[in-house]
Amino acid sequence: MSRHSFTRHSFTCQSLSRQSLSRRLIAFSSTRIARLAAMAAGAVALNLFIAMPASATSFCNMKRTSDGFAALRAAPDANARILVRMRHTDEVMLGLGERGPWREVTHWRGQTRHEDGGFGRGRRGWVHHSLLGECG
Repeated sequence: MSRHSFTRHSFTCQSLSRQSLSRRLIAFSSTRIARLAAMAAGAVALNLFIAMPASATSFCNMKRTSDGFAALRAAPDANARILVRMRHTDEVMLGLGERGPWREVTHWRGQTRHEDGGFGRGRRGWVHHSLLGECG
């Protein structure tokens, strides 16, 4: 009888050892999978952040209008002071500001931004989005 008990006891000890080992292996695998998933998510997020184009780098031409100009305004409002009367040959760079149909821009007369020191001479203001031509 004692021999049978001992065998049963040994078997139980071996079973517990195997169960314990299995639990540890599962816990290790789960932790490792979670770490790998977190690293992958971080890499994806970083890639999206780096790959996002900056909206301030979009340059647009102005559309032709019936009166020959589009107003660059001091504020995003049709009654705001006119800073510059822009022509269809002028160029603007989109800024970050956006209020309803109004876009914040930096304006250059014609192609003057390409001249020596021309980029720094741009004039900032607001324009109605319907007056913006092709952007690229």
